[in-house]
Amino acid sequence: MIYAQRPDATACADYDIWNNRMNRYVRRGSKGIALLDESSGFQRLHYVFDVSDTGVRRNSRDPDLWQYNDDLKQPVSEMLAATYGISGERVSQQLADVAGKLVADYWDNNSEDISAIVDGSLLMDYDEAGVEMQFKSAAAISVTYTLLERCGFEPDGYFDKDSFQAIYDFSTRTLSTHSVPQSATSAAKSCAPSSGQSKQPFAAETMKGASINMSSNLSYTQTGDYLLPNLTLHQPKNPLGKYGRMRLNFLKQQHPVLYHTMLLNGSLYPTLTELEQTAAAMKKQLMADLLAKNPAPDKEKNQMAWVQHMNSLQEQVEEVIRTELIYS
Repeated sequence: MIYAQRPDATACADYDIWNNRMNRYVRRGSKGIALLDESSGFQRLHYVFDVSDTGVRRNSRDPDLWQYNDDLKQPVSEMLAATYGISGERVSQQLADVAGKLVADYWDNNSEDISAIVDGSLLMDYDEAGVEMQFKSAAAISVTYTLLERCGFEPDGYFDKDSFQAIYDFSTRTLSTHSVPQSATSAAKSCAPSSGQSKQPFAAETMKGASINMSSNLSYTQTGDYLLPNLTLHQPKNPLGKYGRMRLNFLKQQHPVLYHTMLLNGSLYPTLTELEQTAAAMKKQLMADLLAKNPAPDKEKNQMAWVQHMNSLQEQVEEVIRTELIYS
């Protein structure tokens, strides 16, 4: 999301961090960058500003950005070899090989969700093997570019004009703004070298060619002294119940592509609300069917047996709901 809004951003933090922790002020009229914040349990937009939007005061602090240099060549190479089992004489080639490995792992875990959202794109002309090949090519190139650029390797020297050709097949907004960027972000975060030092809470993403650059089409609204992008999230009118929350967590953890696709197109919460209603109706019907086949003991004569019997039926119903609705 950072790259899509501000391709030139290098170090981003929210207003309070810049103002209080870094002792820098955010210039009036600066454009905020919208990020998705799920820390409260509900999705909301959280706004950050790039370091270029800030000015210095007395005792201001600069962002502590990790920089690759010759002194780190051996420890970074050893870290990549120990973590991913990929060795090499050149760190740049190690990064490219690791990128390919991580993208392949991401495809293995999310291929069904990715294949389900190719409708309307140029990928419709490919068979399953072709979609896999194009996805891995586009994502691996994006991850490699990101890592090389982050480590100061001048990635333009490693690619030619045809290197990013596979990305153009991801020609719908859903694919181009999520499936490749999501995989690239996930993989890049997994293998980004670390200096081992504590980090300031900054976020920066660079996804060369992997997402539609929204910056030229995004409109803003003046909010106080700053300009905030006109982006909205579809939120539920009422809090989700037990089954909706279970399904939501399942999608986040097991189907991130599907989760983000539904979140961005506004179908997530209506679908979860419908699932809640379906689960409630299923629960009522299943309990009635089970009680008809397995009548409960007389509650007045043997309350303990009645409780045990009803709990047993309840667990059977819960298992069916989990299997057929929540984790399907």
